[in-house]
Amino acid sequence: MADLELLTEHLGAMLHQLSDAERRKLEMYIGRKLRASQKSRITKQKNPDGSTYVPRKNRLRDKKNKIKNKMFNVIKSAKYMRMERTAQGIAIGFAGRVAFIARVHQFGLRDKVDRDGPTIKYDSRELLGFTDEEIKMIENDVLDYLSVKP
Repeated sequence: MADLELLTEHLGAMLHQLSDAERRKLEMYIGRKLRASQKSRITKQKNPDGSTYVPRKNRLRDKKNKIKNKMFNVIKSAKYMRMERTAQGIAIGFAGRVAFIARVHQFGLRDKVDRDGPTIKYDSRELLGFTDEEIKMIENDVLDYLSVKP
């Protein structure tokens, strides 16, 4: 997170020189790339630090001990993983009931398995977060955009 704050300080002054339309165009471009990167990482079942997600319980495996369905297959779709432009920039998050499920997994909280089922503590699986490559990508994209701008 310290890298992200350093990046914000480093590029903040340059971004404030852009017009609203230019800033919006750049933010939306970076947001689309970030959402694609997050989707790819969720597909690979990796945390932002590169570690793999804690595996599912055995009941969700078949007879050959292979996982029946990967976790978060639906959650990463554009229908649920939304990008929103805010006053501070862009925000990527989840919508609807999926947002609650994602929060439980992101922070490793307690929740009921079913409506009438037991309450358990879920293992932390970071769905959203910045990797070092994403921070470098943001910095490079901003610098490229500013160098091309007349």
